[in-house]
Amino acid sequence: MTDIRAVPKVTGEFKQGDTADLFLKVTDFDGTPTDPSSITITVSGPIEGPSEDEEVVLTEIPFQIENGFYVYSWIIDGGQPIGTYLIKWVYVIDADIREERNYLVVTSNVDTNPPLYADRVRAFMQALEYHICCAQSIPVYFEQAKKSRDRNKFKFTFNKWNQSAGVRIYRNQQIMNEGVEVNYFDGSATFDDTLLPQDIINADYNFRWFSDEELNRFLSNAVLSFNVFPPHTDYVLETAPDRYITAIIYGAARDALRQLMMCLQFQEPQMVFGGPDGAAKAFTNFESLKKNYEEDFLKLLENKKFGPYPQTKIISTPEFTLPGGRSRWFRMLYK
Repeated sequence: MTDIRAVPKVTGEFKQGDTADLFLKVTDFDGTPTDPSSITITVSGPIEGPSEDEEVVLTEIPFQIENGFYVYSWIIDGGQPIGTYLIKWVYVIDADIREERNYLVVTSNVDTNPPLYADRVRAFMQALEYHICCAQSIPVYFEQAKKSRDRNKFKFTFNKWNQSAGVRIYRNQQIMNEGVEVNYFDGSATFDDTLLPQDIINADYNFRWFSDEELNRFLSNAVLSFNVFPPHTDYVLETAPDRYITAIIYGAARDALRQLMMCLQFQEPQMVFGGPDGAAKAFTNFESLKKNYEEDFLKLLENKKFGPYPQTKIISTPEFTLPGGRSRWFRMLYK
């Protein structure tokens, strides 16, 4: 295990008494899901000040959903102290001990909007990632960092690095095992000591094209598009019926590809595909894929008005007239 430190990020707010589902996706450097030989999750806190040597709330073995994908449901006590908690995953791959760290906030109340990491919202985001999986796990090899004026912090082209894939930091082509802190979220490395002007910093990293916030926006837009088709509905991600999940996922995948195609018009994103020529070929392929998703999405939207059908019943109500006569009338009721 190296002594390279990672900067944690706040990944959600949860109310006292709620259940926080904590997820981890473990991959090799190329983004292929892989199972560690051992894995644990530790929750400690609340964190006060710069120290993270706080009281351990729990240490457990998470539940494996599928190859490389793990979840642990933390049932937050109703009297859990309010504050920020450190979520630390520790796992072993090929005798290499790795860590992934995030923060979680426990509050007495949360915003009325559905939290980004609520159970069903997170399930939608995971389903969407299956359709754009390669864009969420892109390896970059030996990229040279942009130098900073203070020669301490060095930035790389892409952010949103996948922690589980790990990172390799090179100083003058020598791998660094200590004395550096990596920020997986903004794509930077900060050294403890000021480097020399002639030092060259490189890195191998694996990044995801879309953030959780972007995936959530694509899904929310797909639900809004779905709502305007007849009959009009007012669904959100947490209330949309299961029969409409496919339509929502296809609509979100279409928007994700649309954004990716727009990014390929600019210089730095084109580097992922080998430059302008490779990006142009990728754009054409993405266009065909986007049209397929769009056609399926529109077909599902058109079928929305056909079902499920309302139930129809005939109710017969007798009405009596003067002696010697009787009549009936029928009324159609819909529900």
